[in-house]
Amino acid sequence: MSKIRLDMLTLGEIRTNCFIVSNEDTKDAVVVDPGDECERILEHLNLNELNIKAILLTHGHFDHIMAARELASTTRVCIYAYESERELLADPGLNCSSIFGKSLTLAPVESLHDLEKIQFADIEFVVLHTPGHTKGSVCYYIPDEQILLSGDTLFFESVGRTDFPTGNSEVLVKSINERLFTLPKEVKVYPGHGCSTSIGYEMQNNPYVNGEGSFY
Repeated sequence: MSKIRLDMLTLGEIRTNCFIVSNEDTKDAVVVDPGDECERILEHLNLNELNIKAILLTHGHFDHIMAARELASTTRVCIYAYESERELLADPGLNCSSIFGKSLTLAPVESLHDLEKIQFADIEFVVLHTPGHTKGSVCYYIPDEQILLSGDTLFFESVGRTDFPTGNSEVLVKSINERLFTLPKEVKVYPGHGCSTSIGYEMQNNPYVNGEGSFY
């Protein structure tokens, strides 16, 4: 089994976590949620002599995609997102960039499907469709490493907002209970904002999923 390395860059004004998942044997890598500061991402790739093979998006909100076009163009790789997130990626109102005075759209994007197993850099990622934060939100599960990249679906003792376009709090809780809390408790969770956690910890301590927290 190849040795996998996970690096995190916290980018932009909204402090979005961008993850670089790399194979230490081949030096191939995948970038998840290049939210901003493309130059910092490229610097990290160059410093560690990594060859990017794909860009994966957990969802289409502007703070997770602002560096995606430039990174894809510079490195000549494809961008991947869930099939039903295309509309949000193409609409500044839906992806919330218009709220901050931007008009951000992203295309072309390759479509992913629920439970699809994708392999880049000799690393297998399982696509878990987890609607609620947006209708096309996904988490990426790396079973060999028991790692979950949860985007804005699940945070440390919290969950993603549901008051933005295509968000739904009931759907979000259902996604977490049925798609994430069925994973092994030992799975380490790396969210789109804030610190890491684990499935087991969130099952016991997440107030929003346990019915103790209030949504917007």
